[in-house]
Amino acid sequence: MRVKKIAVVLRKDGFFHYDGRLIKAIYPNEGYGVMIFLESSPIDTDFEVSVWVPTAQELQLILEALDESDKLTYELLGHGWNGKRPFWKLEDFI
Repeated sequence: MRVKKIAVVLRKDGFFHYDGRLIKAIYPNEGYGVMIFLESSPIDTDFEVSVWVPTAQELQLILEALDESDKLTYELLGHGWNGKRPFWKLEDFI
């Protein structure tokens, strides 16, 4: 697999809002998520399964997108959260 696109996508009102489309979301909370769109490559045929060999640059771009999605989600919600990737701002505690 090759990374075709890394996108920060809004999830609101039960739908992902992507490329002018509304795509039903299973997870109910509102916020932004990072989506990695992949396309097939010859290595998938070689291994007979979907394989992604990430580059350091792709991993850095994903980390940057995760940081951006956290900031946008905070702005949307107006507060921080706990969970797998907790996010709070100092002013939340003042």
